[in-house]
Amino acid sequence: MMNTKENIFVIKSGKIEVGYGFLAEGYFITAVHVLSDNDNCFVKINGEKIEFSKVTPVFVGRGRVNDPNFVDLAFFKFENIDGGFPILDYIPQKDDVMESCCLHKKDENTVNEEYELDVEPAYALGETEGNYFHCKCNRQEGSSGSPLINGNQVIGIMHGGSVVMELIEQKILSEEEKQKFNLKDEDTICSFLKISAFMSLIDNTKIK
Repeated sequence: MMNTKENIFVIKSGKIEVGYGFLAEGYFITAVHVLSDNDNCFVKINGEKIEFSKVTPVFVGRGRVNDPNFVDLAFFKFENIDGGFPILDYIPQKDDVMESCCLHKKDENTVNEEYELDVEPAYALGETEGNYFHCKCNRQEGSSGSPLINGNQVIGIMHGGSVVMELIEQKILSEEEKQKFNLKDEDTICSFLKISAFMSLIDNTKIK
């Protein structure tokens, strides 16, 4: 059985944890806004510190743009690092339950770099918007770039999230939609980039 934890990595800017990335199909994948919104980002894999500013990406998207057809995605091919999750081109249907996977330190009060797997259920709303689909999922700021897992396969990449009450105040979500999806004011709606966006870009930028 695949060890989910071993394929997920914390991205830092200095000492601050700013997001996540993960290995899949031999590539390191994250949300590009994690890198573009923070300076001097790096990740540690197998004890090696990899600074993103010193690595040429295979693809870099446009970050946070108010357009559902943009791609909040960056992926890399690191030397001597392979493997990772398999991926599955699947759009979750209403009431599908997936796993949103992050990490957290075993002891938040120390400088210990040992992390535990942090899994939250993600309940599909059953609707898509451009390159994204939405789930009810209790995730907080700092979860961007983490994988959405369905049966050990990655189907989505965390883009962002907002509380239902805030979405209604911003007129992004209506009261009718709140009732339709059986949502509460305190629920968090997260958007995930479809893994198919990554797959189509791989087809165009495949490293031989």
